[in-house]
Amino acid sequence: MVAIAEIIGVPAEDREQFKHWSDQAVATLGLAFFEPPTVERMQRQLDVRGEMARYFVPLAEKRRREPKDDLLTGLVQAEHEGSKLDQEEMLAMLVLLLVAGNETTTTLIGNAVLTLLEHPGELKRLRDDPSLMASAIDEVLRFESPVQFDPRRATRDTELAGAKIAENTLVLNWLGSANRDERVFEQPDVFDVARQKNTHIAFGYGTHHCLGHNLARLEASVALEVLLARTSAFERTDDGALPLHPSPVFKAVTKLPLRLSPA
Repeated sequence: MVAIAEIIGVPAEDREQFKHWSDQAVATLGLAFFEPPTVERMQRQLDVRGEMARYFVPLAEKRRREPKDDLLTGLVQAEHEGSKLDQEEMLAMLVLLLVAGNETTTTLIGNAVLTLLEHPGELKRLRDDPSLMASAIDEVLRFESPVQFDPRRATRDTELAGAKIAENTLVLNWLGSANRDERVFEQPDVFDVARQKNTHIAFGYGTHHCLGHNLARLEASVALEVLLARTSAFERTDDGALPLHPSPVFKAVTKLPLRLSPA
């Protein structure tokens, strides 16, 4: 959250509010694919969007008068085919950046720690050979994909793997399943921090490939490198069930209490 807030240009004293908005914005993400939305749920989302608008619109106007070296200034100044972003477009982009820049990377870091705890042999392997960090991060992305599915709309009638899909049908693409495809990955259910042929699609692909993939990998690598360097061991404080993320889009826990032993 600190990293994406600084990139956007959110003052340090407002980060806690920023984190609250991020949590609220994704709390119900994807639920509409499995159950009808309630009026109360939709109103909560509208309220969050309203709060963000009341915060960011004046801040954007300030950046228009007093530009800074941050992403908010870039959005205020951005043009597409001669037109600048209007307030709704700018706000939509900020919500996207807020969610993509916080939720997914936070989940990646949490999943990495939890998965390494569940595979002590691979944790020791990574401690003994820190040069495996890059492949370890990609293996977490494959093995415990932070984003589990991505919706798409069929633009025409088509057929996929024998299933007919009508135009305008919404299709849920299960990235978590694709990343365990036995036709693509050798021993797909084995967590291997040194895996080399790792063509996972945790960041999507093609025109929808995640623009922030390098930042996510960097943040996760730094977090794990520091954790391993400053501890001789870490463990969960108990073996109880961990609280799961309320959105079905994310494979994540919302808390991960740990006991750290200093290096």
